[in-house]
Amino acid sequence: MKRVLITTLGLAGTLLLMAGADFKSSGSSEIGVSKKHCIGYIIIEAGKGVDCNGDTLKLVKKGGYYGREITAN
Repeated sequence: MKRVLITTLGLAGTLLLMAGADFKSSGSSEIGVSKKHCIGYIIIEAGKGVDCNGDTLKLVKKGGYYGREITAN
């Protein structure tokens, strides 16, 4: 009797957890998502860096340190 009760409660708990889970629908897409404003970068190797959007940046050596390349338009 105890085994049946524990199994039933365990199954009910599992179903309750699964019913409350948030599943993504397959119809969602990321089209139209704008990039956020990003300050800073991570240096991945000499002359290359990655900003918070995942874009690769060219870095130049300035005074012994690597920094972003500033281009005049």
